[in-house]
Amino acid sequence: MPSKFRLRIIFKPLITGLARILSFIGVTPNIATFLMLIFSFLSYIFLVFFRNLLISAIFIFLTGVFDGVDGTLARISKKTSKFGSFLDSTLDRFSEFLIFLALLLYCWDFILWGVIDMKLVIFFSLFSSLMISYSRARAETIFKGDFDFGLMARSERLFYLVVSQILGYFIGYLLELLFLFMFLVIGTAIFRFFRINTLIKKNDSQAEESREKEENLE
Repeated sequence: MPSKFRLRIIFKPLITGLARILSFIGVTPNIATFLMLIFSFLSYIFLVFFRNLLISAIFIFLTGVFDGVDGTLARISKKTSKFGSFLDSTLDRFSEFLIFLALLLYCWDFILWGVIDMKLVIFFSLFSSLMISYSRARAETIFKGDFDFGLMARSERLFYLVVSQILGYFIGYLLELLFLFMFLVIGTAIFRFFRINTLIKKNDSQAEESREKEENLE
């Protein structure tokens, strides 16, 4: 059973309302997906070239919102498609890569507490984030179900980065927050791997028991 602690539940009224407005004016789900990508690119621009944590955070927040809007819009407008789902998943990874690349370049010369290279922190955070998403997608090709396990799913990762950059802009501690973020996403990736592994073994065991029963009946 997926985690109940999901930000999408909190932001569902906002996302649904925005999706209804976009549907009314004729915006398609795929356009909403590309808008999500554009917002992530703008967050990259403002962080790398202007080094503005606040405006970058705003665009990351919009990235997260439109990440939910495109799927909701597809359901409202009844324009769901396999290509749309594939496009959404692909551009999600691309947008997340842009956001982490911006953080990597922003923190390139930073050393936390005089010993921890922030480039490694961002790299491990990116790798773990991609593994969180990949493990869910891969599990869903094996058998049906929702494998959104763990604390730091995509929405939570984006929201954490939004809060971190806003706090970093006003009071500092960005590097410390990113260091904590690394442990949270690594922990989520490990937890999701073992949780899915347990479910796969359980499914295989049930399938084996079913085959044995059929053989006994014969």
